[in-house]
Amino acid sequence: MLNEKPTTILIIEDDPSLRDSLRRTLRKRGYTILQAAEGGEGTMLLGTHAIDVVLIDIFMPGREGIETILQIRRSHPQVKIIAMSGGGERMHIDVLRVAKASGCHQTLDKPFSEEALINAIEAQLA
Repeated sequence: MLNEKPTTILIIEDDPSLRDSLRRTLRKRGYTILQAAEGGEGTMLLGTHAIDVVLIDIFMPGREGIETILQIRRSHPQVKIIAMSGGGERMHIDVLRVAKASGCHQTLDKPFSEEALINAIEAQLA
């Protein structure tokens, strides 16, 4: 479609090298990218930009992922959320299952392939 606006993805990830890698991968695919190092910064960007998908890490300093997911669900229910974590089970809690129960739409176990990332985003945009 001609006048379709580009999809905007917000990456909330505290690891600068992973955040940069995700940004480069997604920009190559034509997505507009915004970035934040923690949940508080990410929710501020949600308040000032039209964002379609949030790609969020679970374990971060500052406002962590689950708390941020809950806040996004309350303030921006239309935004699709993909949670990602390499933490697996911490203290016998499956964090990605908790993220799903908290309102994220999809999860990715780190490390994940570029194909898995793109498939997750495209599934949320479909």
